[in-house]
Amino acid sequence: MDKKTERIIRAAALVICAVALLAILIHAWKALTSPKTPAASGSASSGTVEAEAQDGMWVEETELETEEDITLSIMEAVLGKAQQRKNLIVFEQSISDIIKVTDEGSLPWGLTSKYQYIKYSGTATYTVDLRGINEEHLSVNENTKTLTIYIPHTEQNLDINEEETQADETENVGIFSIGDLKLTEEARSEVIEDVRQNMEQKLKAEKAAANADRMAKLSVWEIYQPVVTSVSPEYTVVVEFLS
Repeated sequence: MDKKTERIIRAAALVICAVALLAILIHAWKALTSPKTPAASGSASSGTVEAEAQDGMWVEETELETEEDITLSIMEAVLGKAQQRKNLIVFEQSISDIIKVTDEGSLPWGLTSKYQYIKYSGTATYTVDLRGINEEHLSVNENTKTLTIYIPHTEQNLDINEEETQADETENVGIFSIGDLKLTEEARSEVIEDVRQNMEQKLKAEKAAANADRMAKLSVWEIYQPVVTSVSPEYTVVVEFLS
């Protein structure tokens, strides 16, 4: 064998060795990077399903806890705000009544009779008591993302301001009637009671209580919607009256 043939054989041997080494390296790389093949396909599939089920349960429980936390935070915020409130004035309406006051005097047959028209003014104030609001007055619906607050109907307080009383001149209709009409304390109390009843009837006719209830819902919503929004912007407040 001459030297030229020997060099060719050596070169061919080196090439074969290099190819073999490359094949070994490629096989080792695939073995390291490819996922392991399970020994038993049935048991591996069962394990995967079980793991996925456990993951799903974990996610569901996490979401549930988060929703419960939001609900609890909303109720705590609302109840905390309610404790800061007492009687909330939601509506006021001015009211007046003109009444004819008559004094027959001391003589019979109207000989000392006199009368006078007096105008009384008052203010009807409607309030809603928020001091009694507790967990029983709150209802959270996680599906509709709403918080319902149940409140009592408004309460009316009618104040007659006697300092604003306007009286016409006394009409002396009796022959022997002279001077201004003067009421005793008992007569004045009776007049005030009559005026109060007249004002009550006017307020009913004007549906003041219904207007006050409507304003109560709006006022309570304006107070608590920002409170709820600060906890969860997704939730809205609904206000209803207790049955």
